[in-house]
Amino acid sequence: MPRPAKRGRADADKEFRVDPTEEDEEDDEEEPVADDDDDEEALREKQREVDAKNGLDLWGDVQRDKTKSPKGPLAFLQGNNTLGDWTPESRSLPKEIVNAYHEIGHPIKRCTTSRGYVRALMKICVECNVPFPKPGKGYTTRTWIAMLLIWCAPMRKGGRRRLQLERAAFFSYQLLKVSEKAALALAPPKPGACELCSTTAIKQLFKHFPGADEIIWGDYFKVTRVGDTFHITVLKKKTLHRDHLELSLLFRGWLCVHCNRYTLHKLDSLSSDDYKVFGRRVYVNCTTFI
Repeated sequence: MPRPAKRGRADADKEFRVDPTEEDEEDDEEEPVADDDDDEEALREKQREVDAKNGLDLWGDVQRDKTKSPKGPLAFLQGNNTLGDWTPESRSLPKEIVNAYHEIGHPIKRCTTSRGYVRALMKICVECNVPFPKPGKGYTTRTWIAMLLIWCAPMRKGGRRRLQLERAAFFSYQLLKVSEKAALALAPPKPGACELCSTTAIKQLFKHFPGADEIIWGDYFKVTRVGDTFHITVLKKKTLHRDHLELSLLFRGWLCVHCNRYTLHKLDSLSSDDYKVFGRRVYVNCTTFI
């Protein structure tokens, strides 16, 4: 729990300063200050670097699981199609797949377009004869794509299996780009502060400091209680990026670099029950992340 620090004023017991880094010290990277034009291409380049590293880590986990007896849960990622009798001509999707996506908050049961993106990925896996990357298993689709490229790297150029893996990686990546563009187009106007940070601050105000009229969130912004509502005053602008859920039209919010790269990455990749609970609430409102 963050430690409130009284400020030098007459009604000091009505205002508190909160240092959000006390709750999360895993990343000491300084947040970039916002420019008029956010460089989203720089973020994508950074994301590609992270994906490559995570793909290599996933490949190592797959190899370790293949040597275990019995084999570990990730061993199936190096093999052939895992969708059984399902074909691109099948009218419905397997219940196992639908439920797995629903558990991580994917709007697969209520959004036809988002469901279509999942179907398209399944079609790619069948036609390229590669395992389907199930969600909520400790990796993202982007990480799986990077792993495919690592898998095929030592194979003979032009060989049949290498071409299959390269095609699966290429078309899956293009599918992610299409779904990302569609989801980000639904973004509302950019707010002054990260929606996840501001939601956290308001909940701190409610839960930990019920008698406070204001909370200073680090050096980022100030939350002021105004009757039954709250007002956010930005003290230091930070770059905000649009966040969405893979293979869906779900826009999740305008987030700072830390929340986008770390907090939400955990939501997307970890398979713990806690994050599945968070995931099931994602499509209601971005304020349900916390």
